[in-house]
Amino acid sequence: MARYNRNMTDEERKAYRKKKRLIRKIQVYSEIAIISLLIIVSAGLIITHFSGNKDKLSVAKEETKKESLETASKEEDSGLKVSAKADEPEPTERVEEEETPKSVAYSAKENDATVNIEGDVVSSNAILINNKTKEIIATRSAHDRIVPASMTKVMTVLTAANHLSKEQLNEVVAMSHEAVDYSYAGGGSTSGFVEDEEVTVKDLFYGTILPSGGDAAAQLAMYVAGDIDSFVALMNEDAAAMGLTESHFTNPVGFHNDNHYSSPYDISIIMMAALDNELCKEVLSTKVYNSTGTNVNPEGITISNWFLRRIEDKDIGGEIEGAKTGFVNESGNCAVSSMISASGTEYICCTANSTSSWRCIYDHVAIYKTYAK
Repeated sequence: MARYNRNMTDEERKAYRKKKRLIRKIQVYSEIAIISLLIIVSAGLIITHFSGNKDKLSVAKEETKKESLETASKEEDSGLKVSAKADEPEPTERVEEEETPKSVAYSAKENDATVNIEGDVVSSNAILINNKTKEIIATRSAHDRIVPASMTKVMTVLTAANHLSKEQLNEVVAMSHEAVDYSYAGGGSTSGFVEDEEVTVKDLFYGTILPSGGDAAAQLAMYVAGDIDSFVALMNEDAAAMGLTESHFTNPVGFHNDNHYSSPYDISIIMMAALDNELCKEVLSTKVYNSTGTNVNPEGITISNWFLRRIEDKDIGGEIEGAKTGFVNESGNCAVSSMISASGTEYICCTANSTSSWRCIYDHVAIYKTYAK
């Protein structure tokens, strides 16, 4: 069967996807049949095992009963009574192991010094937080519900990082048809990886953030949780554990859905948590990345974070540390970023509903330059 080709016609692409789905169905039914057979065989073995144990238990009971009668007879003859608990070990206190929470609560507060964002900022919603003091420095409708678009992916990589070990980052995963099709069907941007390409889990993190790859985000979600819906459940659990009350996620990519929402405040808090995670901070702060060599691209592929590259020469009174942009028709242009000021203070800024990708960047420049110290 022909491999996926970006130059296929619509009819060829439909035929290709139809064949892939048929093959997948055959694979699934085959797997179900094999699993069913294994269950039947296992059940037979278990029944046989327990039947044998039952017989052994009956014999053991008879022997125990016989020994008890003999002991009682000896006690009666000698006038001594042997305590049944004499040979039993003293009970030890059971210590319950507490699970280390995957997420901790985060927050930022307004105070008397908090100001409204004014001036040339076009975005209808915005917030600036001092990440050292956890104070909200400046705000504009920061608790309003917004469509987070691809800013969602910061939560995606944070959730994935919370549920993976360092050893798993080097494991290799083949880009599945489901992941590629998930992004393609939703109209999302792609990472640059192609179907059946064998990439490392760590490269899926970079593919999710730098080029905002919906396919990488979907594949990462399936690797972590087995399927996308289960991963989304983890996203919402982690969000709740972080103390977020203005967010709910329905997908790991940022596709628009009436039940997929957040606020500039919540997105900033997610960014705050991501900056505390070593892997997430590394990925969010990378301007250009060359992926590990694969079976399709032996030398890897080069991907970029365009927000970081576009803002790096702007005068903002400090240095941009990390960022993630977003856009769908319902959200307008949005972004969340972090900056280290000349004084060494770390700030987090989130804006939503700007008029263009460049205007969104200029809004971050204006907010940092005006309100950060």
